[in-house]
Amino acid sequence: MANLETAERELEALGYRQELKRSLSLADLVVYGLIFIGPTAPFTVYGFVYNASHGMPPLVYAVGLVAMTFTALSYLTMSREFPLSGSVYAYVARGAGAFAGFLAGWAILLDYILLPTLSYIIAATVLHVLFPVLPKIPLILGFIVAITAVNLAGLEAAVWVNRLLLLAQVALLVAFLGFGTWALAHGVGGARLSLAPLFQPEALSPHLIFGALSLAVLSFLGFDAVSTLAEEAKGGARHVGVATILSLVLAAALFIGQTYLASLFVLGHPRSRKATRRRRRSCWCPRRSAGQASDWPFRSAAWR
Repeated sequence: MANLETAERELEALGYRQELKRSLSLADLVVYGLIFIGPTAPFTVYGFVYNASHGMPPLVYAVGLVAMTFTALSYLTMSREFPLSGSVYAYVARGAGAFAGFLAGWAILLDYILLPTLSYIIAATVLHVLFPVLPKIPLILGFIVAITAVNLAGLEAAVWVNRLLLLAQVALLVAFLGFGTWALAHGVGGARLSLAPLFQPEALSPHLIFGALSLAVLSFLGFDAVSTLAEEAKGGARHVGVATILSLVLAAALFIGQTYLASLFVLGHPRSRKATRRRRRSCWCPRRSAGQASDWPFRSAAWR
């Protein structure tokens, strides 16, 4: 009750009165952030990040966590200064003026339109590949109708759907990690414990890491969405800031864990070992041509 009263006073101090129902707990906010990020987000870009980082995706995601933490801390600070549901629009409008806020508002609106659209297209494409009998366009329309219906049902209904979706993703990830750990323990595919996915001094360079990071950061998109729920969180701005940090750190830990495990199997593959030996003999450096770098396991043809 004290948290609710404090949150309402903070809102009134900015010239607003409480109109939205404060029904979301800290756990609900964390779930919301994780759903927007997606615990299995690296699945879709793993091959690209692996190639770009020369076998060090976990290191790239760790660097990405450091970089994104600064953004998350900025959201934490701004959400406490302006505990409004407008997120970036409210922060920029209050801090830099109405016109800048107008531009920021349209930018974030496009982000929240394009991000789900990309998710629908990827999901429909994957389902079509697995089940060719299912056409992509009706699948995309079906996703749009289903998500629209959930949103029209209200925020509390969306919270329950988010929990179910997160549970499904976590179950898939647990199965992947469980089977992967079992396979690693039995040496399947030549996999063995190694520090190579985390650190390869002969290949490491800022050019390499930041080049791969430009692809890996796609997996982190979405944690900022928590700030749009500032007026619906029971704990107000405090819970919004904490949930933003927690969702980012939890997602990054999952990213690092799953890409490390996957990389052990790729590095254990004969083709990958051959490419590694060839790279070491040729004293690889960041200025090598794209053709020379194509020895890595995930060739572009594999994605066609």
